[in-house]
Amino acid sequence: MAPAVRSRAFACLGALTALALLAVAHSSRAETPEYDTPSKLPVPRWAMLRKNEVYARNGPSKDNPVKWTYKVAGLPVQIISETRDWRLICDPSGGVAWVSKTMLQSQKTVINGNDGQRLEMRLSPADNAPVTAYLKPRALAQLGKCKKDWCKVSAGGASGWVPVRALWGMQMTPVCQRPSLFARN
Repeated sequence: MAPAVRSRAFACLGALTALALLAVAHSSRAETPEYDTPSKLPVPRWAMLRKNEVYARNGPSKDNPVKWTYKVAGLPVQIISETRDWRLICDPSGGVAWVSKTMLQSQKTVINGNDGQRLEMRLSPADNAPVTAYLKPRALAQLGKCKKDWCKVSAGGASGWVPVRALWGMQMTPVCQRPSLFARN
């Protein structure tokens, strides 16, 4: 191959390699989207309370009065809005309040949301699998892996698979509405 033809071939190969690398870089960025929120995470999303004492406030600052105090570390909550340092959360009772982002951590728990009924924990993720234990109504459980419409949970030394639809803390849509800006507290 003549030197001029070879250098043109290498130039074309180099350009194609650069385009391929650019496409790979672009596709890997597309897999982890950034959201237009202060945390760059989606809203709504799930978290859990970090401590046994978490103050719920009327607004996103320590200057706002405390509405109530949560006393359950690990309680799953849905983040429905956020500022840089505060998260507006929805709790299992439907309460909506602001908490400091430092009082939250990534979700590892769920609650039996099966309308006041105990929930069958099964040996495998199937309706006909043997029942291994029961989860009491509104009981807190550790969240394990999920497959399709089932998640493995554990509580009180027992573990098993339960349907996602029966768990409070797995909904993909907002559970509570964000309060009106002009509502009286």
